[in-house]
Amino acid sequence: MNQVTFISALFDIDRVDGRKWDQYLKWFDVTLKLRVPMLLFITEDLQEFVDERRGDLPTKTIHIKEDDIPYFHLKEPIQSILDSDDFKNNISDPDRIECKQAMYSIIQYSKFPWLNHAVKLDPFESDFYFWLDAGGSRFFNNFDLTEQYPGESAIETLGLMGESFLIQLNSEYYKDLFHADVLDENYLYDNRSFVLGSMFGGHKNIIPKISNLIDKTLMDDMIAEGNVNNEQIALGYLVKKYPDLFATYERTNGEHMDLFTELSV
Repeated sequence: MNQVTFISALFDIDRVDGRKWDQYLKWFDVTLKLRVPMLLFITEDLQEFVDERRGDLPTKTIHIKEDDIPYFHLKEPIQSILDSDDFKNNISDPDRIECKQAMYSIIQYSKFPWLNHAVKLDPFESDFYFWLDAGGSRFFNNFDLTEQYPGESAIETLGLMGESFLIQLNSEYYKDLFHADVLDENYLYDNRSFVLGSMFGGHKNIIPKISNLIDKTLMDDMIAEGNVNNEQIALGYLVKKYPDLFATYERTNGEHMDLFTELSV
């Protein structure tokens, strides 16, 4: 039994903001060397790339095509919203990639059904499931990739966390949001993310509930209202609305993905 499984995915959406596919492959190259069981959603052409880097590390891959991506069926409705004048006039910072390219948001929100699918498959009989962006290695800092991940102390801490969903809050930015007791629907039009979207997860029993809440937020609170914003905004909205479902790690040292480092010991 492996107590923690990490989930990731990589799909080329031909980003409109200039970030190149080759750069993602360089980041993914390092991410794949993390010594933790992984379930990966990838295109078939990446299988050899994954095999060469994972070696005998516990790994399950699922091949996906564009229409296999959980929220792909929303591509046209989302793009229609992004192209509308009402959206551009109401959203904060409409020049962000998630305000221009539907496939970007489709991938970001698909993290949650992919996590949920991993729990159902349970390939390594794990109690905890974490999402890690394919490019997350750019925030590994000086982590020794020969070490097992997460660390023993971190696994003990996860056990004490109970059936919670662990996220990183960036407490030094947007202090009004961080200290707010609740955030209303107006926050769903904001561009200030105080929750990290690169890495999150928790006990297998909480994953379906969070996935369902994210889906409801996207479908009912955003799309039905002519809005689409990124998954970090959705998580920030939910952590204030349902605080008892979450365990939070507060970043205070300026590192983007300090949660990764915290779980390494």
